[in-house]
Amino acid sequence: MPVVRHASPGPLHGARRLIAAGLILGAIAACEPSAPPGFTGTPVPDGSAASSPATQRPSPVAGRPTVSLNGTTIEISGLGNGTSAEFELPAGSAQMTVSVCESNQVIPFVTLYDGDANKLGIIVEPVYEMRNLAGGRYSVEVATNPDCLWTIVIEPA
Repeated sequence: MPVVRHASPGPLHGARRLIAAGLILGAIAACEPSAPPGFTGTPVPDGSAASSPATQRPSPVAGRPTVSLNGTTIEISGLGNGTSAEFELPAGSAQMTVSVCESNQVIPFVTLYDGDANKLGIIVEPVYEMRNLAGGRYSVEVATNPDCLWTIVIEPA
């Protein structure tokens, strides 16, 4: 029985694949909206923030987060995925505290947008310090499990 040998693709074939993958990833990254110049943020180390947001709240409706204001503090709560209504934040800094899901103790992904729908950042930390806010209208989009009850508290500095 004759032995059939397949030609090896060789190093040039692998290089072409890497170049193609790089071009595709570059095109995807270029399509992503980015934060306006100036906005920055960092996670706040554990233990340096106030306690987690309170978990007592009215029964949320899936996909429809509620926004409430207590003085200058903004509280957004919801069930599963959803995008909040817009809320006002002053220029400067603010601390965002994100609760873990009650069902699995995982932190939801929170994307912060300004009033012009510019993506300012994706927050996956329990406490996050937002700096260089321009002030004005903002909203958050939350991505999480469908049964996740969550709360976000934003306290301007």
